[in-house]
Amino acid sequence: MFAGAAVLRVLHARWSRHVRCSRFGMARTYAELDAWQLANQLKLGVYALTETGSVTRDFRFREQLRDAAASGPSNIAEGFGRYKPAQFRQFLDIAIASLTETSNHLRDGVDRKHFTGAAVDPLLRLAARARGASIGLKAYLKNATPPEPLTRRDLRPPDGT
Repeated sequence: MFAGAAVLRVLHARWSRHVRCSRFGMARTYAELDAWQLANQLKLGVYALTETGSVTRDFRFREQLRDAAASGPSNIAEGFGRYKPAQFRQFLDIAIASLTETSNHLRDGVDRKHFTGAAVDPLLRLAARARGASIGLKAYLKNATPPEPLTRRDLRPPDGT
């Protein structure tokens, strides 16, 4: 194992004490965060919705919708990897905006007659849940303390050499 892996393990162990998720208690990875899981479900739902129908011929709109949907979970993951609550909160702001943009594009797709309201409604509810979870995580991080700085001992490989 290379030394970088040991550093990442230490950082994840320290940061995971500060990030909660309802299913596991404390998140060890971004994929355990409720906000990421909901945003990722939304992304997958958007991908499925845009695979067929008239939206496949509206390339620009289709890609805007898919990009907005992909941005939410990507920014949550990237923020988790920053290890500092203030930085994580900035990425959550971007994720929340992307989730809102996705909702707008879904409604626009109905206006353009690409989708039915019935097809979009579950995704709009999922977007609202993902936004709510992201806002809740952001509020939690407002009072979270950042992980302690690394020491030389933390940077040593696990075998002690």
